[in-house]
Amino acid sequence: MKKHARPSQREPANARTTRGDSLSERPSLPSRQSQLKWQHGLVILCIALAVLVGRHFWQRSRVNEFRNAAQVATESQRWGHLASISKMWMEYRPGDPEARFAAGLAAYMRGDESTARDLLEPIEPELPMFAERCVLMAKMASDAEHLPAVPIEYLKQAIESNPSLTEHRRLLLRQYGLTFQQQAITPLVNDAVANEADTPAMYVYLLAGSIVTYSDGETFASQWAELADDPEPYLVMAYRHAAQAKRLNETGLDTTRKEFDEETVRLHQRLDDLSMRYPENTELILEQVEEASSEGDAEEMRRWLAKVRVSSAGDPRPWHWKGVMHVMRQEWEQAEAALRESIRRDPFDWIGCHQLGTVLAHQGDVDASKRYLELGALGNQIRREITDLKSIDQLTPSLLRQMHRFALSAEQPLIAERLETLVERATR
Repeated sequence: MKKHARPSQREPANARTTRGDSLSERPSLPSRQSQLKWQHGLVILCIALAVLVGRHFWQRSRVNEFRNAAQVATESQRWGHLASISKMWMEYRPGDPEARFAAGLAAYMRGDESTARDLLEPIEPELPMFAERCVLMAKMASDAEHLPAVPIEYLKQAIESNPSLTEHRRLLLRQYGLTFQQQAITPLVNDAVANEADTPAMYVYLLAGSIVTYSDGETFASQWAELADDPEPYLVMAYRHAAQAKRLNETGLDTTRKEFDEETVRLHQRLDDLSMRYPENTELILEQVEEASSEGDAEEMRRWLAKVRVSSAGDPRPWHWKGVMHVMRQEWEQAEAALRESIRRDPFDWIGCHQLGTVLAHQGDVDASKRYLELGALGNQIRREITDLKSIDQLTPSLLRQMHRFALSAEQPLIAERLETLVERATR
């Protein structure tokens, strides 16, 4: 007997499955071989990534080894060793700015300034070693072959890049002193105070800048005069260095009275020749005023002071010499006004303080007179002690205390506060 399927179990030939797809349209599963290929590719990719990551960390470790070795060589001042390290470093990582700086430093310290310049010049401002690079470039430009504006610009860039360092400020103060830019010194020291990047020696430029001498100052200035298109400022600088050294007895030419007098005559003639050549030069005019003052000639002082240009009104020196002139003429009111203006522009003018104290005593103001006379005496004591030092980097705690007292009495609280901190640091 023939069996028939139940109607519920039958499906029309052209009917679709309840899953919505025909069996022929279903995607086939990947073969075993395809799966193995995919797995092998994944393994290879993982290995490649591991190699890349490992290489990255190995390279970073290698760079750290170079960096640490360079630091040790620098701290121990083994410049030949630093040159070898930086050479390998640059071969390993061509163009690495840290390697370039290390190589440039090694070349500079070994006296190869040409190579040092080539290595250091490309270092960009955004890099962390840029400030130190600028300091080295400034040192290499601080010679007779470069006008002083070149190292000054490098040092300004260094300060802008890293305001917390002290070396570039110290060097810039020397450049300002060497070129008699006294009015640029106060803002520089104030900026150092604000950034806590000051050193005791900086305050010598501020409190007693007129007694800082440079044994190479006249020579440098004379050579700059030959190098410059306009020799005027450098010829004047050369004279001022010679005159300042003589006033402070730093030349050794005063071993006999005859030699001293002969040098005085030569300097007088040199000043007169320069004054004829550059009659409107303010520095020469003020030098003539000072010479007239030393000779006690108030009328000659008046004649020269009348030639000072209005543009020099912010300079305390014309006011100082006007005050001295009026003191010589016993014109007390005019002397007081001029000396107060001078001290307002330069609170550390100890000679002006002494002169003002004398003027106030003549006017019967005993208390004010005593204050200024004491301030002048303290400033003079500081000057003498600084003059006796072999180097302005050798300030004693006792001298720092006197400088602190002077700043406090001169009503310069920020300077006084920092000097107090330096005293505490020096006595620990």
